[in-house]
Amino acid sequence: MKYLFFDIECANCYNNCAKIFSLGYCITDENFNVLHDKEDVLINPRDRFDWYVAKKMMAYPREIFAQQPPFPDFYERFREMFEDKDTIVIGYAVTNDVHFLQDDCKRYGLTPFTYRFFDVQQIYARQPENNTAKNLEDSLLSWCGIEPENLHRSDEDAYNTMLILKAIAAYHGKNLPELLEMYPDCGGYTEGFTMEYGWKKPEGEAPKKKRRRSKKGKGEEKKATEPDTANMMEAGSENAALFVKYLETVKPKKTRKPPLLTGHTVTVSLGYQRHHFNEMLYLVQMIVNEGGRYTLSTRAADILFTYDCGEEGDQRLAMAEAMIAEGKEIEIHPIKVLFDTLETSEVRLSRKPKMDLSHLKEPQEPDEAAADSEEALPV
Repeated sequence: MKYLFFDIECANCYNNCAKIFSLGYCITDENFNVLHDKEDVLINPRDRFDWYVAKKMMAYPREIFAQQPPFPDFYERFREMFEDKDTIVIGYAVTNDVHFLQDDCKRYGLTPFTYRFFDVQQIYARQPENNTAKNLEDSLLSWCGIEPENLHRSDEDAYNTMLILKAIAAYHGKNLPELLEMYPDCGGYTEGFTMEYGWKKPEGEAPKKKRRRSKKGKGEEKKATEPDTANMMEAGSENAALFVKYLETVKPKKTRKPPLLTGHTVTVSLGYQRHHFNEMLYLVQMIVNEGGRYTLSTRAADILFTYDCGEEGDQRLAMAEAMIAEGKEIEIHPIKVLFDTLETSEVRLSRKPKMDLSHLKEPQEPDEAAADSEEALPV
């Protein structure tokens, strides 16, 4: 058997359709001996590069892709690689890449490939140690002690995926087929535009929510899910009024790197904004530092970062989708993309000290401020 390790990078996934610009791979035998050295196939995506991809995920100058052939020119070559009956396909978070291939096949009216695959991310998650990393970079460091030099270069990511699996196999004293036999639930099969997964989230009782002890007195308890009203920002509230003033006064601070949001006007889902007043203050400052602008109006934004809004639904996402249906341009990304761009996280923001806004509390009377805020917090 041969084992095809691969990785894909896309210019964008607008309209739920990936446009591939590189497919990197390497091929080994059952003992991880390299049969085909790592290679990166560069592809003309015939579409524009998403701003985040262009600024954070490019291993090559963007200009060279216009000179490359499009995906259909590589179709037969890829089909022979993936559909070889003696080949098993392996990737890291591989189901994403499986979907990317299906998307470009659908885009160009081509028949999707049929093949078996295994996911190294799922395999490492089942290890008794070094199993807490979530991305390829951390997994490589945990299992191989190596820091990757060319992140988001497809051939490097494919080769590093092989190194991680090789280290896990050595840990168990297995060769490649023996290791894969240990984890049948980490594999799958794709044919046409369908995909069958071997793994599923374990079923069982949902964990009970813990109740926290109150510091006020022994025996007094408070629910962990109780909302922090001091950190909420409902329309008409004092916090909403302060936030409006803050948006009018916030100025960029010096940064050491080129700004990544220059020219962009962004907003986030109300489900996050309403319940994270202090975090939003810091987020706005970071956005401004990166050359961007935060808006309270979805229609004024060119990027929406979405957050799970629960049963109440995401009003701003609905508005953005309506805008796209009208032919207007607005990019939609999960809020994690914003956190990654700003080199922060939801947890880090939640630990920020309360921002001092005393300088904003003087000019207006409370009633006037509340009235202004209610008008100034549109969907």
